[in-house]
Amino acid sequence: MRCKAVLAGMVCAAGLAGLGAKAQEATGPREWIQIKTYVCGNVAKREALVQVFDRALIPALNRQGIRKVGVFWSDAEVNDGNAAYETRVVVVIPHPDGASFAGMDDRLLADAQYMKDAAPLFSAPMNDPLYDSCSSALLRGFATCPQVRQVTDAPERLLQLRIYNSYTIERNAKKIAMFEGGGELAIFRTCGMEPVFFGQGLAGDQLPNLTYMLGFADKAAKVAAWKTFVNHPDWKKLKVDPQYKDTANKITNILLRPSKGSQL
Repeated sequence: MRCKAVLAGMVCAAGLAGLGAKAQEATGPREWIQIKTYVCGNVAKREALVQVFDRALIPALNRQGIRKVGVFWSDAEVNDGNAAYETRVVVVIPHPDGASFAGMDDRLLADAQYMKDAAPLFSAPMNDPLYDSCSSALLRGFATCPQVRQVTDAPERLLQLRIYNSYTIERNAKKIAMFEGGGELAIFRTCGMEPVFFGQGLAGDQLPNLTYMLGFADKAAKVAAWKTFVNHPDWKKLKVDPQYKDTANKITNILLRPSKGSQL
């Protein structure tokens, strides 16, 4: 295995169903958000890996003082039949600082309970591992959305992870400004598109980028919220503002389901 270093009225109400108090504005220092993406050989291994993360990784990270750990899996059904998403597992880990990020693996290896609980992962043979590859990205939370938060605990909730690539760091900075000072993030919230996090990519294999995750009560709420957004008058005005031209040359979009133990 190898590890290589996101109507106002009726429609908005549908999008906000199941959000409640969890959707309040996050405050506090900007977190360092780690996103690990695992690709498994088949669905059975994906399910086994998710079980290990629920049983072993989430409690171990909580013991380190890391809260709001998200474990998600994807399938073709909610991703327009794309079989490439059938075997992915995504883990979101919010760190309070760089030291937490840098020392996480050492602390896991020193945690006897974790090593015991994660035995199915570590006892798998080299020629038949639970996952084939792992990529890791590090983000810094936006100033206007500094911390990871759970926005819905609805049983059928969907999480939408989106990555906006820019072709220069200057265009990336402009895209971030479009969300923050330009008001795109505020329009999101008006339309029931509540952010789990927004972050600027600091390290990873798709730089420069900004990555974000949205939470929806269910698939219907997602569809309704996006329909409201694309028709919102403020968005129609913002998207043609010349200062934000060519700020994203590629957008990656993936829909995720939370694991049973996910804290997001």
